[in-house]
Amino acid sequence: MAEEKVEFKEIVLKPKYKFKVPVESRHISPDSFAGKTLEEIGKLVVYEGSRKKVLGELFSFEGEPGKTAAETHIIIEGDVEKLRRVGESMTGGKITVKGSIGHYTGFKMKGGTIIIHGNAGLWLGGKMVNGFIEVFGDAGDCVGGSLRGEKPGKGMKKGTILIHGNAGAEVGRGMKGGAILIDGNVGPLPGVDMAGGSIGVKGDCEGKPGARMTGGRVVILGKIPDILPSFYIDEIREPPIKVGPERLPGPLYVFIGDVLADMRCMGRVMVSVQSNPQLKMYEELLT
Repeated sequence: MAEEKVEFKEIVLKPKYKFKVPVESRHISPDSFAGKTLEEIGKLVVYEGSRKKVLGELFSFEGEPGKTAAETHIIIEGDVEKLRRVGESMTGGKITVKGSIGHYTGFKMKGGTIIIHGNAGLWLGGKMVNGFIEVFGDAGDCVGGSLRGEKPGKGMKKGTILIHGNAGAEVGRGMKGGAILIDGNVGPLPGVDMAGGSIGVKGDCEGKPGARMTGGRVVILGKIPDILPSFYIDEIREPPIKVGPERLPGPLYVFIGDVLADMRCMGRVMVSVQSNPQLKMYEELLT
């Protein structure tokens, strides 16, 4: 995806040691860094486990941030799987992670770009409002998702998430808009409680796509075990379906539902015909 032409100022963060417990780090964000000196950034509060610390105790810094969030590019070097909440609520700018990172990266993100050259943890882009996230590895459960117990439609609202590896369970949980595209496989329940937006899966799905969905669409090009009984076949669609920046090829079985969540059946689960010969029996219901 093309990025806007912005003259970034770069600041590089390097962990001083390998983190053994979760580090809550919502201040690692272009919005928090913009316009500050390195000394001021070093005094921003983080929590290592239950201990209150400052960023300068955990990271060394090089470079300088921009005057605004939109002009600030944060680069994190090294695997930081215990580092959580990076880029939370960011409104602009860019974050690049040269390694793997922990949970809630890009949570409630409102704008800007996050690029991860490794794996990402749970709730990547959870409750995202807008922006762009790209992962050159795998992601955990609830990509773009709402939190447990929240009503449908409380997840991702706009923006794009691209994952070039696999993703866990409940991709797009409760999402209302935007697009999630996954090159690999996903766990069970993609699109659970979904109210809008698009999810594309180029690989296989472990099962139960679209459970309790009231809108939006889930497109799966790989294999699925079966379709939930609360979905009904509507058609076989030949033209490609656009999800985010790509068009996913047909032919696709189109199922509507989930009737148990909404009798109007506004959701769509689209599944590759070629990859799922076990679903051929549904074609008899179209005649």
